Amino acid sequence: MNEAEREALARVASGLDWAATSEHAWKNPPFHVDALHRQAESLVLAGIAEARASQDASPLGVVLQGEGGVGKTHFLSWVRGRVGAVGGYFFLLDFSVEGDFWALAARAMVEDLGRPGATDDARSTQVAVLMRRLAALAGADEATSAALAGETPCTKDDLDALVDGLLVHDRRLVARCADTLRALALYASPAMRTLDVGRDHLTSTEEAEPGDRRAWGMSRRVKGPQEIVIDLSAILALTGPSVIAVDQVDSLLQHTAKAQRVDRPDDGAPDDVTTLERVAGGLMALRQTTRRTLCLIACLPSSWKLVRGQAVETVTDRFRAAPVLATLSDADVARDLVERRIGAALAGSGFTPPVPSWPVAPAAFATAPGHTPRALLKKIHAHVETCRRDGAVRLLESFADEQAAPREPTAPPPVRVPLADLPALDARFAELRAAADIGAAVNPETEDATVPALLAAALKAWTIEQGPAGEAFRVDPPPGRRPELHARLRQVLDEATDVQRHWAFRAIGAPHHLAAQKRLDDAFTAAGVTPDGTDRTLVILRTVPWSTGPKTQAKLQALADGGGLSVPLVGDDLRTFAALATMLAEDRADLHDWLRARRPAGGTELLTRVLGEAAAPPPEPERAENSVGRIRIGTRVRRGDPVELELATLTRHTAVFAGSGSGKTVLLRRLVEECALSGVSAIVLDPNNDLARLGDPWPSPPDGWTGDDAARAREYLATTDVVVWTPGRAGGRPLSFQPLPDLGAVRDSPDELRSALDIAVEALSPRANVTGKTRKAQLGQAVLREALAHFARSGGGSFTSFLDLLGELPVEASQIDKAAQIAGELEQALTAATVNDPLFAGGGVPVDPGTLLTPAPGKRARVSVISLVGLGDERRESFVSQLQVALFAWIKRNPARDRPLGALYVMDEAQILAGTSPRSAALESTLMLSSQARKYGLGLVFATQAPKGLHNKIAGSATTQFIGKLSSPVQIAAAKELARAKGGNADQVGILGQGHFYVASDGLSFVQARTPLCLTHHPSDPLTEDEIVERARR
Repeated sequence: MNEAEREALARVASGLDWAATSEHAWKNPPFHVDALHRQAESLVLAGIAEARASQDASPLGVVLQGEGGVGKTHFLSWVRGRVGAVGGYFFLLDFSVEGDFWALAARAMVEDLGRPGATDDARSTQVAVLMRRLAALAGADEATSAALAGETPCTKDDLDALVDGLLVHDRRLVARCADTLRALALYASPAMRTLDVGRDHLTSTEEAEPGDRRAWGMSRRVKGPQEIVIDLSAILALTGPSVIAVDQVDSLLQHTAKAQRVDRPDDGAPDDVTTLERVAGGLMALRQTTRRTLCLIACLPSSWKLVRGQAVETVTDRFRAAPVLATLSDADVARDLVERRIGAALAGSGFTPPVPSWPVAPAAFATAPGHTPRALLKKIHAHVETCRRDGAVRLLESFADEQAAPREPTAPPPVRVPLADLPALDARFAELRAAADIGAAVNPETEDATVPALLAAALKAWTIEQGPAGEAFRVDPPPGRRPELHARLRQVLDEATDVQRHWAFRAIGAPHHLAAQKRLDDAFTAAGVTPDGTDRTLVILRTVPWSTGPKTQAKLQALADGGGLSVPLVGDDLRTFAALATMLAEDRADLHDWLRARRPAGGTELLTRVLGEAAAPPPEPERAENSVGRIRIGTRVRRGDPVELELATLTRHTAVFAGSGSGKTVLLRRLVEECALSGVSAIVLDPNNDLARLGDPWPSPPDGWTGDDAARAREYLATTDVVVWTPGRAGGRPLSFQPLPDLGAVRDSPDELRSALDIAVEALSPRANVTGKTRKAQLGQAVLREALAHFARSGGGSFTSFLDLLGELPVEASQIDKAAQIAGELEQALTAATVNDPLFAGGGVPVDPGTLLTPAPGKRARVSVISLVGLGDERRESFVSQLQVALFAWIKRNPARDRPLGALYVMDEAQILAGTSPRSAALESTLMLSSQARKYGLGLVFATQAPKGLHNKIAGSATTQFIGKLSSPVQIAAAKELARAKGGNADQVGILGQGHFYVASDGLSFVQARTPLCLTHHPSDPLTEDEIVERARR
């Protein structure tokens, strides 16, 4: 398989989307096959034509029956296009949630008026098109027409002109529907406050403030949902035909029918009205009460049987059933269907397949009859994944071949993607996250326009991440104007009956308690939450505190009683969602593989909490063939048997205490090399110029090698990508940092925010010249901390943005007298620091742990050696601190999951950066990393010649400890005390030979071991600065 074929297969795999959702009904189908359901199409087209020709009456409704997978939802998309082509309107009623029939119908129609019509201009909502047409019918001038269509703000005079103009056309209708006409114009408005007034009327809601409706010439009377549906249909009929399609009704009908059989006794009162009876009666009445409207019901045959059995009126007087949509019966139709799908998937790729149906052989379609379209596409998808997994393209010769695709419900195993295929998308993801602007998502005025797209992208990515298990999940299409919900995820629990599990999401940022309560009530209704329900979960996203009033608290209690949640929408999640939205729009061929390998959506705080139990186990990651989850670190001195460590043990950190000439550097290198052989990448800090040779082969096999060391060395060099970085040295491979951690990402976690503020203040104080205990320094640090906290609460951002904030500090940001003056001085000092220090917010490759830890194509692991030779002491501490903060943020987003060890971070001469005295600017971030990183699968290795100098929280918490030869009596005593604290004995630490260490870990209690020689070249002299720069250029 060549690269072009690999990419083409990836495009085909992602393009074979057989699980049509309601979202598909709102998109023009690029691969519709006219001959697939010809009789049903003819019946629907006749109904649309009859509705178009009528002045008032509606045609008989059409029932579209078919089992799952025959193409009912795809058919609705085609219907939407057909009615739009003749100037009509399309509405999709979702009855998958329980509730009053007419309330659900009215809310669905209002929601769909805010969606784009079936035109090429996606910006034109159906309500805007309707208002333009009504304005023309009323004889309004252009300015009034534009205002009524929401293109400019409208006034009461505009509404009066509409109503007066339509009186001439249909006095009776206007007299009955005047309030609804005015509400429709307000609903089209670009002003949210005005839009809300219109929407409240259309959703049978009391006005928010007394006088809201009177100001627009409307009465205060609240019309019931059935009246609203009748009004809307009558108004729509003035300008064109409509189709009201009823979908997602199967799960509700099947569920209520079962409940009726269980809960209602045989001798129950005949006038008991069940949900099933209400739905059946409502469907009959819907056709009776609407005008120029084709009612279309898409359901399972068993569901239509239930409706016919429960409807009071004669069904045949109101609906006619199309022939049941069945399996494919024609090979040519099947071939056309597949070729259109594959053609759409490969469009724009530059790849020309040998046959239009590639990778399906044309002869295979002779075996297609008898399959549903969904079953056909699933078999092709399974075949494609088999080709990708095997690395060879084979044509699918038969759909009847059992070996071509497993039978359901067996799903194809997920494609295991080597990490080498993913760096480009890792880099793109990091770039998009860094550039994401999330301000609109946390602004109550703009959340309705911003949050739905972000959540839709997150949920779509999450379903892809689940691999084959994701086929059971569907994401609702983006909502219309002023939505009650911002997103919904559905899980189909039973394909035969379409029984579903729902997760509904709604962001509520409104600060006023009445506005928040109303949005909460609307979300309850739209989500279909019931006190005893377990299959509908409502998730409210709110970053500001709720009112403590009794009404709000009662509603929150009802939310909790119904299994719902109120959780913060954190900045870190929003940045991930924004990045995913862009990547899904870009639609790279290997995006699905990257999502399944990295699982960025599932790793967010929100979706981990809400969907953690529903998530499928992650696929088995690629592992080196020789990896068995253990690394070899030496042999016991007395017994000669091997000493090994579990990779997972390294996540509980390692400390190496050894002096000059002990073999400490060789040990560190061999640890890094063994981990790389097991597919674990590493970041290595090199303060002494003796670790940058980790990519250099020995000129000849050294005497210290034993066993298979030569073979392991060859494997290490062939499969490990070693990169040397030189921060502060532009001639090599420089690195630079943004001086601030991502404050916006932790603003909703008090502990994490406090820790991030401590780190930021400690890093910036020396740059701003406010260190020490003087009054000026203390005031400067206080203003700096308060400014950073205000910056975090505002969502964070770039360092330049923070400097701008300091230059014009808001009054509310600080309680210190003359804070603005102090902040201005801080801004000047920090700006000067960026000028004087190229590393501080300067040039070079921006530090991204994903780049440091992701190997180049064809490699198993990357070892990033960061030479500190170009940094002075102060700059070195600041650099390392920021590196560690960035590493912590990255590992949280990219945890090891089911891998025993996600990555390794090595700090040599740790007493300098993480010592007790003098206190280093890197200490706080080191302590944070050492206390938290293990949860995410990051292993830390701290090496020092001074056990007593290393901070006791680091030394004492390391599960694995190596103690080599030490010379200083003080350090010898400290090492012995460390051993005794863990129940061991290191009495001979002062006389150990080179390469001999006491080793303590799980199952090892300070045994003496001889460690092996490293696999890469290690002469006695360290590299010169020029030699390091030369290696960095490679």
